[in-house]
Amino acid sequence: MDYEGGFILQKNVDWSFLNDGMTIPTAACSLLKIWDESILIHGQTKDIKILIDGEFYDAKLKNQNFVQSNWAGHKDVIQIRYSRQSPLAVKLRAIFHKSYEYLYEQKKLVGKSKKQILLPDNIHEYIRLYLTGSSNVLCMECYANEEYQRLANTLSTMTEEIYEASDDDKFFLSELKEFYDYRDEISGEKIGVQYGESVVEAHHIDYFTTSQNNDSTNIIIISPNYHRIIHKNNPIFNRKKYQFEFLNGEVLPLKLYEHLKVG
Repeated sequence: MDYEGGFILQKNVDWSFLNDGMTIPTAACSLLKIWDESILIHGQTKDIKILIDGEFYDAKLKNQNFVQSNWAGHKDVIQIRYSRQSPLAVKLRAIFHKSYEYLYEQKKLVGKSKKQILLPDNIHEYIRLYLTGSSNVLCMECYANEEYQRLANTLSTMTEEIYEASDDDKFFLSELKEFYDYRDEISGEKIGVQYGESVVEAHHIDYFTTSQNNDSTNIIIISPNYHRIIHKNNPIFNRKKYQFEFLNGEVLPLKLYEHLKVG
């Protein structure tokens, strides 16, 4: 579905999301600035609405007011916040009841431990968040386990290259291309600019046809040649070193990767 403001991010369901909120990844902040510049002011909080299935739910968009002098160089932390008893949290737990039931039982087992609890392989639930034409409304699409399985069945009939050629999140992809001034993230160069236009493409690090992950931290902007090489060889991407590692020992590091940083 297309929304006026465009796609922001995709997030897997976890305990915090089902009870009190979520953090907006650093990579998505440039999109929020287009939507509402004031939210990037340190310590700013505003009331917003979350649109789910045609219904509006109250929430807050908060730029956390941590003491910047104690965290030199740390980027702002922007979150969507709501209480566990709020209608929004109740709605999310109802939609994602499989995840909630599993996480609730695991929480009882680990007690007060802060150990992260991951969902089992047979439960895949996530949301996609969109900007809207209103600076007070965000739209949330919810994909429960059943929707995931249906989409997985559809995606299994196509290759990753066919999916990426047909991906309709044009607003988000164009913003990411503009973020890097249409440069290839591997070489750092503008490919083809001497002929009148720079040509770059979006590549999913973890193939969307298997991961269904359309978040900005799973996408890089690269030249068509590098794109073909990666699809032909399927190298592993090392997220700590920001580089593709091929089976023959060759590596292909990114020169540009600011949006992949998560802190």
